[in-house]
Amino acid sequence: MSENLPRVVSLGQAVPDAPENCVVTMDEWCRMLGYKSHITFDIARNTQIRLHRWWANPIGKSVQELSEDYIAGGVALSCRAIEECLDRPVDEFGSFIFVSTTQQLEVCPGMSFRIAGKLGMPEDIKLVDIISDGCQGLAPGLETAYSHLLTFRRPVLVVSCEICSSTYFPAPENDLQNTIANLIFSDGACAMVLDRSRDPQFPAIVDFERSFTSEGLGLLGYTYQDNRMKVILHKDVRTKIPPLIRQVVQRLLERNGLTKEDISNWVFHNGGVAVLNETAAVLGLDSQRDLRYSWEVLREFGNVSSATAGMVAKRMHEDPKNRHGLTLGCTMGAGGQVGAVLARYD
Repeated sequence: MSENLPRVVSLGQAVPDAPENCVVTMDEWCRMLGYKSHITFDIARNTQIRLHRWWANPIGKSVQELSEDYIAGGVALSCRAIEECLDRPVDEFGSFIFVSTTQQLEVCPGMSFRIAGKLGMPEDIKLVDIISDGCQGLAPGLETAYSHLLTFRRPVLVVSCEICSSTYFPAPENDLQNTIANLIFSDGACAMVLDRSRDPQFPAIVDFERSFTSEGLGLLGYTYQDNRMKVILHKDVRTKIPPLIRQVVQRLLERNGLTKEDISNWVFHNGGVAVLNETAAVLGLDSQRDLRYSWEVLREFGNVSSATAGMVAKRMHEDPKNRHGLTLGCTMGAGGQVGAVLARYD
């Protein structure tokens, strides 16, 4: 019989797909943004994203309106993702971890408080909000959930939700950083339940690893301009982040006496076409084969910031033939931070 270990026992996700949401082709989105250059349209097509999905059309909205969209969309998509993965009554959870970066204004009380109230979670549940870690936020979210499960011995619910549309910035088309951000980032949520289980069809968490670079402040994140958030997306992300990923992956593998040949499944954040290809190259992987689920999520949903890795994990887990051996997941985000998790199917 398998060991009674901390495992991810359920996964869910939600994306904007209702008529009132902003779901358009990339060409339509470029026209909505007022872009006219054929270069911009080529960039949009080269992202390989099929549909642009935002909770609401942000064009022409004030910061206050964008913040209200963040709260409304964040609560709605988080609740939908939770409902998809819920495998028990909500009063059985001991902790609820909420991960996000894209709040335009301070949200107080936090989103975990709002979602817990909406779903009728018990009043003694431990609420934690992890904010401002960017696309790698799910890694510290899972670490925190793992610690809570071991410490308090009750199941833990984790949600990562990003409303990237709430950080929309109306810059000129020739502001390439901003234009690319407007094209690749999308809205969505993932949800996970962590609990002790002997069921071998669910992956047991083995180990974590994280790192950051002190030179990463200007690489990736957000700044403020004209009293609103504006993305930082430096062109060097595609060359400076993959070597950091290699370092983190190597440390995690070596500490556990493993090599990359021991890994059956790779679950990577889909930072974009160049980042996926460069990451595969530095790790000696076949990008289209080994990172196929990252590519699938990119093409279907875009870059959903911190929710992406959970969506990739769900896609991988849904295929029963993948439920064996070791899985290595990796996220990368604000400031050049990188987080990785090693999991095992018994």
